[in-house]
Amino acid sequence: MEKKDLEARVEGLEKENRILDSRILELYTLYSISKRLSMTTHLEEIFSETMEHISRSLKIDDFCIMLLDKSNEFLTVSASHSDTDLKNISLSVGEGISGRVPLLGEKVLIQDVSKEPDFLFYKGKKRNIGSFLTIPLKRSDKSIIGTLNVHKPEANAFLEKDVQLFDEVAQQIAVAIDKALSFRNIRELSMRDDLTGLYNRRYFFDTFEKEMERARRFNRNISVIILDIDHFKNFNDKNGHLLGDDALRTVAATLEENVRKADTLARYGGEEFIVLISEQDKTHTVKIAEKLRVAIEEIEVSGEKNQPRGKLTVTLGVSSYPDDTQYATELIDCADKALYSGKTKGRNIVVAFMPD
Repeated sequence: MEKKDLEARVEGLEKENRILDSRILELYTLYSISKRLSMTTHLEEIFSETMEHISRSLKIDDFCIMLLDKSNEFLTVSASHSDTDLKNISLSVGEGISGRVPLLGEKVLIQDVSKEPDFLFYKGKKRNIGSFLTIPLKRSDKSIIGTLNVHKPEANAFLEKDVQLFDEVAQQIAVAIDKALSFRNIRELSMRDDLTGLYNRRYFFDTFEKEMERARRFNRNISVIILDIDHFKNFNDKNGHLLGDDALRTVAATLEENVRKADTLARYGGEEFIVLISEQDKTHTVKIAEKLRVAIEEIEVSGEKNQPRGKLTVTLGVSSYPDDTQYATELIDCADKALYSGKTKGRNIVVAFMPD
């Protein structure tokens, strides 16, 4: 065998070894990502694990995950690894390159974004992108839940093997996210009241204990509002339980529109609702309760003309820590006593608990 032929064969073997080594590294990376993602059902952990592994193992410094909202109308950046803050940036489905993916159901590769007029640079947030790859994140039934977007600063930077690798990474991410979303939905259902969609009693008490502990530790105020629909038995007797259920849902929706996101609103039982007001004293909480009372009195509810006053109304009791008690269970009891006092005073009123 001539020396040139031997050198060619050696060079060929070395090239094959490099390709093999590269593929082994890719497979190990996929295995590592899959293993890590399979160990959690929390979206936040999935995002952090994905960001870490892609950055370290695949040597990519600029990428993000976008997820579809519940209406399937918007894609929002849920996690990113970038020199630019991309979090919470949203695109309408069909808008820009990423927005096309849910409609096409296929990945899109742009080797030079400077030649692509539809590239939105995340609505002006980024401008130093040379190549861009966006891959759909698909459930097992092929429905799309989001996209994996990968950026490289140079034009024509994605080789065919790069696209294949990121396609496989996207599949792993999609499986993990789908599992986490299913777990979250199940957990969310266990926290919610079937009729009104508000948090249920069990969730409220879990949250209440934690908030009370935090209030004690940091010496902060915490207040409770308990409210009851006035003459609700009369409402059901005159109008029937179907309209009664509609009334409960209407009251729940009105309450939800008029409390802060930081507060915890729950259906307490029957026609009773409860609100945990964080970091507010009794004086301010009474004002919040009055706002809720007026909001409910002003809404129109089918069948309310059959009520004693011709309107659906509520009575509310208010108590606060540390003014009224040092104990969690007693705080709710104090609000309940104030509520009962309001009923004896004629209903459709806010009453604050007054210690003896």
